Amino acid sequence: MSAGKKAGGASPSVGGDHIGALPDALLHHVISFLPARQAVQTCVLARRWVHLWKSAPGVRIADADAGDFDEVRVFVDNLLLLRGCSRVDTLELKFTRVSIDMARVRLWIQHAMLYCKLRVLMLDTYEIRTSFEQDNPPLVSDHLTRVEIRGIVFRDDDFLDFSRCPSLQDLHLAMCGFANTKSISSRSLKRLTITEGSFLSRTRIRAQNLVSLKLHVDWGRTPVLERMPSLVSAVVHIGQTCFDICGRTYDGDCGDESCHGCIKDDSSSVLLQGLSEAKRLHLTARLPKMYVIRRDLKRCPTFSRLKILVLNQYWCVPDIHPLKCILEHSPVVEELCLLLFSQGPKYNVQMEGNLNGKELSSAMSAHLKRLEIKCEMVDERVLKVLTFLSKFNICSSFKEKKV
Repeated sequence: MSAGKKAGGASPSVGGDHIGALPDALLHHVISFLPARQAVQTCVLARRWVHLWKSAPGVRIADADAGDFDEVRVFVDNLLLLRGCSRVDTLELKFTRVSIDMARVRLWIQHAMLYCKLRVLMLDTYEIRTSFEQDNPPLVSDHLTRVEIRGIVFRDDDFLDFSRCPSLQDLHLAMCGFANTKSISSRSLKRLTITEGSFLSRTRIRAQNLVSLKLHVDWGRTPVLERMPSLVSAVVHIGQTCFDICGRTYDGDCGDESCHGCIKDDSSSVLLQGLSEAKRLHLTARLPKMYVIRRDLKRCPTFSRLKILVLNQYWCVPDIHPLKCILEHSPVVEELCLLLFSQGPKYNVQMEGNLNGKELSSAMSAHLKRLEIKCEMVDERVLKVLTFLSKFNICSSFKEKKV
């Protein structure tokens, strides 16, 4: 067979540069998932790759391979300089083992927002627990849509003022501390998640267009929720080390000016008023006294749109009043789930009841169709709750399921 026939008969893909044959836009996308150092190193693959990394829409900075922050600083400064104003969709900054110059980090973020139309900011310093000191100017961007921050301590509320970010819709704050933070504010925000948050002071959450809220107060003061008329779903958990607790009273101001657990302003709501327009509400606490919630229940708002309600045992213990009160102020609720005396998420016993609105007490929503109880076992405490519910004619059709 001639050489020409051999060449003609060979598959064009054999031995070819498959990745190199991809269009630039797709290569930019692939490179954007690499750590920044590896992305830069692609420049040695071939002549075509020399400048591809400069236009990758993702920039991911980590200190895993750095000796100290000076090394990180030199690398990132040069990286941003060489990239110029090329678009950055995602900027990910993760620091796990070196002391950070947060002022420098802030400059990098500001550069990406001002010159590169940054859309997604991800900042993780959990393993070294650093902080933004005071007098950090607010973020300013017409393009920023999502912010994820983990492990930062905020010394004031300037960084958390997102009023100059009109496109921001998603904010995730995990394992963050809020020291002297007066407010977290955004007019455009749709989804807010705060997990394992530590609030040294009473922080106000101002997000009137919020659709979804997940709030886990791990330590400190319960934040104040301002009105959220568009709220659809809210999951709120008050942890065991909440500072809002008083040994003299369950639900108000004990009158002692030296008591740091009481809320001196007895007229405004902390949680419930801000949650009152939700359609789905999951509200739990680790403290039996539920001080903030019981205080809010004294002026309980009407949950006029609430369809699904999930509560835990501290709405029933040491007395049944909180459960009774919120049910009486939920006129259209259709589903009620009680998580009793178990940490979950797995439960040994699950009971379900299908309800007839015509047979319910007048104090209960006529729309209530389903009641679910999850617990470790049916003991005296659970029976006490069932006894209370029987007063509303809703226990007769319960069926127990072993899970």
